[in-house]
Amino acid sequence: MEMDKKVMMSEVGGAFVVSWLVLTPMAAGADMLMTGLILAAAMTAMAGAHILPMFTWMTIMTGDLQDQDNWINNGMRLVAQIVGALLAIIMMTEGETTDYAAGDMWGFDLWPVLTMVAAGAIIGAVHSRCEAWMTALVVLACVGSIGMGMNGAHHMASTLMADSGNIVHTLSTWALDGAVLGLGAMIGAKIDENL
Repeated sequence: MEMDKKVMMSEVGGAFVVSWLVLTPMAAGADMLMTGLILAAAMTAMAGAHILPMFTWMTIMTGDLQDQDNWINNGMRLVAQIVGALLAIIMMTEGETTDYAAGDMWGFDLWPVLTMVAAGAIIGAVHSRCEAWMTALVVLACVGSIGMGMNGAHHMASTLMADSGNIVHTLSTWALDGAVLGLGAMIGAKIDENL
């Protein structure tokens, strides 16, 4: 197994752009259409890179689950996305620690999980059939339903910068949200195959 440096650099750069130009303005209440256009431009410019953790999780879950290289390569993409988000946060905070508080740990509510599965199926279908800019708009349309699927690398980087001690909580939530979105994409692909 050989690591593709261009793909890893695209993941770092893409996650940097998403953290800096998409997620930070969204948190400040920016116009969602403008944010969607920036995300579309980033996804188009970084063609071949996933740049959002949910696409990496969807690739894992819709690929061969027994293929070790699939897990390792996509795991490295997730690490590169955290590095990109971390670089953006370091730049925005000028190297200072951030105030970051993770949510409740191990809370479970069935309906948001089912909504996340449905969002994963929809986003997975659009992502596999359409161009990147269309996918970006669908991602923003579903942003309230995808948990840490969109901003997981940003949250992981914020946790690392905050010294909050919530790394286990953030990591487990990010992994579970990604797996649920990936499960939705896998279910959507199976339904599509059988129609």
